[in-house]
Parts: sequence; structure tokens; C-alpha cells
Amino acid sequence: MNRHSSPYASAGYLINEHLEKRRGLKSLAFDTSSKKKGGVPDKSTYATVCKTLQHLSILNSILNANNKSIRKKIDFDNIRNKGLLYVMLYELLFGKYKSIRGGGKLKRLIIKCEKELRLLAVEFGSDAVVNGGVQFPRYIRVNTLQSNTKDMVDKLKDDLAVKLNEKSDESNNSDSQNTSNTAQQIYVDAHVPDLLVLPPTASSWLHRDYEPVKSGKIILQDKSSCFSALVMAQGLGNTTEEEKPFDYIDACAAPGNKTSHLAALINSSLPNVVSSKKKKKKNANTNKATSTIFAFERDGKRHTILQERMNQLVPTISEGSNKVAVEQPIHGDFLRSDPTDPQFANVKAIMLDPSCSGSGIVNSPDRWMEETSNDDNKKDEKRIQSLSNFQLVALKHSMQFPNVDRIVYSTCSVHDEENEMVVSKALSEIEKPDDESEEWVLMPPVCLQHWKRRGKEGVGGLSKDQADCLVRCDGLDGDETNGFFVTYLVRRRLLTEKKERREIEDVGIPIYNGEFVDMCKHQSSVTALTTATESTSESTKESSKHATQSKKQQLEKKTTTTSNKATENKKIAKKREKKLAWKRKQALLKTERLKKKEAAAASKVDSA
Repeated sequence: MNRHSSPYASAGYLINEHLEKRRGLKSLAFDTSSKKKGGVPDKSTYATVCKTLQHLSILNSILNANNKSIRKKIDFDNIRNKGLLYVMLYELLFGKYKSIRGGGKLKRLIIKCEKELRLLAVEFGSDAVVNGGVQFPRYIRVNTLQSNTKDMVDKLKDDLAVKLNEKSDESNNSDSQNTSNTAQQIYVDAHVPDLLVLPPTASSWLHRDYEPVKSGKIILQDKSSCFSALVMAQGLGNTTEEEKPFDYIDACAAPGNKTSHLAALINSSLPNVVSSKKKKKKNANTNKATSTIFAFERDGKRHTILQERMNQLVPTISEGSNKVAVEQPIHGDFLRSDPTDPQFANVKAIMLDPSCSGSGIVNSPDRWMEETSNDDNKKDEKRIQSLSNFQLVALKHSMQFPNVDRIVYSTCSVHDEENEMVVSKALSEIEKPDDESEEWVLMPPVCLQHWKRRGKEGVGGLSKDQADCLVRCDGLDGDETNGFFVTYLVRRRLLTEKKERREIEDVGIPIYNGEFVDMCKHQSSVTALTTATESTSESTKESSKHATQSKKQQLEKKTTTTSNKATENKKIAKKREKKLAWKRKQALLKTERLKKKEAAAASKVDSA
């Protein structure tokens, strides 16, 4: 089937690339080479892809239900463009209009099973909420290399007020006004400097086409993914002695959010360089980097993305007042780098965030894995083991750099095999140095000393003290951020220093303390209520207990509309059944007439 024959062609292409080649949606979105394939998404296409992947589990459940009846009827295993099929199934069963635009062979195959599909969608409907209904506050990191927190807060407050006023005009009641007043607040995160916390509803207008995002002044980045650079820059806290600036390696840098974050944190911690205009005139080389980040990326497409992001987010030394340089991203495999290479002589820190399963991402389908049959689960187990082996090799290689005395290892996975097991094996398998002070040990990051969730004791033989050095995030257990894992490894000699946490700078903005928790729960309950309304009236009543009275009134219209659609669908199905029954009857009558004619002709032949 021609990929360009359907209005869902780009969405189908992205899903195929994501599922078959395990490429992240963000990487695909920034991949300019995809223009040749018609794959670069606009906002509408990207949203369709995300929603389809959010419902991927339920779609597979529907296909595999009743002994895989639907799968067999549409010949799923022989369909080449499975991404397009998933998009069409989502649009028909869970999309806004509950219909498929366009035509083609795939649509005809799906429509043949429409009645059965809709019944199964009702049966498995709650799964979609479980897999796609997790919501967090909207986190925004201010890129201090190009802007400052105060200016960005003023800009965001103005835009947020406009959006909320538009919504309040649509629903003018006290409850919505109270919600609006709560949502108008912008907070600063309690752990990550220059990370702003906005209500979850802000995600609807905060996207890559928003001007401050396009210009690189702010970065849409989840809180937990900020931990890697934070620990790298502030893991030791305020040390008793001022360290001389040194260089860093970002071993797996693409797409570059963590790299730019590290650059911003380092830049803000370095002392200001005093230089006069006279000195600048005399010496053209006064603008030199105080600290350099070497960013590695082995994949060609991701390396191009990394270059583009660095050009967008990190000004060159000559362009601004920053003192940190991100060297031309290295298109190469970090595992093949030489720890004794002279260019890395001043490198004392390595940030390692290698490829992982992405199993901790619960509010975005960007790196979800497809879960279907037992065979697929076995494949996933093999993939996790393969990833774990690679992660271990990368971590052990980082520990070989002679002048490096601190390493941050992180993943966005919740699997023990990729987290505690990797750390435990690295510590046990790395060769012990003659000087005990140079031995690698675990250290709890000072900047995250108040973070409660820690590693798992006993996994890989880790002691309680070792497990308490590790940081975990769980988006399904109240952490208000996606699942993440962070390890801080240092040379033993660094443990002797007295350490104090660097407090979040007071910029006149209140510190976030869970003010949007109820909004996130409210949004989830509304999502569940809407889905249940489309399923059965009984589940609607049950879900509505968790919504406010005003929301009940708003949803009555949706319920009426949905029930009318359901009635129309039933009528259409009945008409179709009657028509098919009539056709079958006519076919039988025709067969009987033909038999009578044949019998009459045979009798004539016999009589002759």
C-alpha cells in the first residue's frame, strides 16, 4: 500500500520507525532527513502518534481477543504498514470523531470487523486510561545560557493568564474560577535550580512551536531527566576547597537536553572572568572556555540532531558571556575513545546516560516498548539483557579514565537489570587500584539529599548503605515525574570533604510543594470518566463520583452526544445486518432457481 495514499501516512510512518527500529519520537521529530520520506510531523500528526501509542496496549488486546479473531480476519501478520493500521484503529475506536478518514484496503479490512471492534473497545476500554492517563505538572527548564528565570516567569505568566481566561469564558462558574486561580501560579522546583513548575493543563500550548522553545530560551524537560546534570554539577555540594575548573565528557549525548543543562549549571557555578576592553583589544584570544564538555554520539542521525540542538541552546564563547564550551560534538563511539588521549587530560567527570528500555516513561509514549504476546515479552527480556550488557561495558569504560574522579550513571528505566545490577557488577568487576583512596565508591548526591526514594537493597548484593546512595523516581507512586535512576560514583578520596547542599536561589517565586497534585488527579479522573462514558452508563456513574459537580454538568452534554453516537452506530449496524441478511436470502433463492432450471433441463434431456 502506498504510504502517501492516506491522511495518516506520516503518523503511520513514525509509528513504524518507533516500533520497528526502536527510535524515539523526539529523535524522529527533529530528524530533518525524514522530510524525504514525508515523515516530519506537524503538531496534529505528532499528537495522533502519541495518542495512538498511548492506546497501543488496548489495541493489541483487542487484536488478540477471542483467540486473535480480529488479527486473523484482517490478516494482521501479513500487513506491512502496521503503523498505519494502528492509527486507523485508534481513530475508529478512540479518536475524536470515531471514524476513519480516507479509504483504501486497510480501511476496508477494518470496517468489515467494525461491530466486533467496537464491542471489544468497550470491554478493554479501561486499559487505555491505565496506560495513558498518568499526568504530571508541566516542567520547564530555563536555559540560563540565553535567558534568566525572572524574565521567563513574566512571559509564561502572561501567556498562561491569556489561556486560562479563554477557558474561563467558556465555562463561567465558581469552580472553574477557583481552579483557574490555582493554575495561574508558577512555581520553582524544590530540587532543580531554574526548573519551573506549571499546571498540567499548560502542556496544551507549551510545545516546540512556542516562541521561547523555538529560540532555545526554555527547554521542555521532565524533572527526573534533569537529575543527571544536576548530580554531575552539584553532587558534591559546597566543598570546603574551591576546585579549579575542569572538563567533562557526556558519553551518550543526543539529543542534547542533558548536555545543555550541564553546560548551564557549570557556567553558573564558575567565577566571573574579569576582563577589560583594553585587554580584549590587545589579545584577541581572551574569550576562551574555562570548562569544556566533550559530547559523544555514535549514531549519524542522532549526531546531526545533537549538533543542531547545541547550536540552538549553547551560545559559542564569542557570542555571549558564558564560560563553558561544548566542543564540536564527536561523531564516534564513546567505547572506542582512548582514556589516555591528551585531549581528555583535563577531564575529571563523565556523565553517562546510555540507551535503555525507557520503561520509566509513564506519561509519554516516546520510548515505550510494545507489549503483546509471551513471545514478544521474551524478546523484550533479551533486549533488556542486551541493553544491560552494553550499559555495564560503558560504565566500566568510564571508570578507566585515569584523571576522572566522578561519574554519573543514569537511566530512565525501572528495571533492576539496567540499574542496581549494572552498578553492582561494575563495582565488583573493575580492577582495584593499589592506592585505596583511588577506589571507586558510591556516594549519595548532596544536591538530592532530601529525595526520599532510594535504590533497592539486596539487588546485585548491594548493602543498605550502598542502596541509600542511589536515587530512584517512580511516576506511578507519587513522585510527579517519570521513572528514573541515578548513581553517583566517586573516588574514595572525595568522601573526606565536608559537603553542604546548595540551596535553591530565591528568585521571588514560591517553591513547588505539591500544589498541582489534585489537578493531576482531577485530570486523570476526567479522562477516566470520559472513556467510561463512551463504554457504559454504569461506569460513567461510578467515575463521576470522583469529579466535581460542575464537571458532571459539563460531561452530561458529552454523555448525551456519545449515547446518540452509540445509538446511531447500533442503527447503522442493524441496517447493515438486514442488508446482509437480504443479500444472503437473495443468493439462496438464486441458487434454488438455478438448481430448478438445471433439474428441468436434465429432465428434458432424459425424456428426449
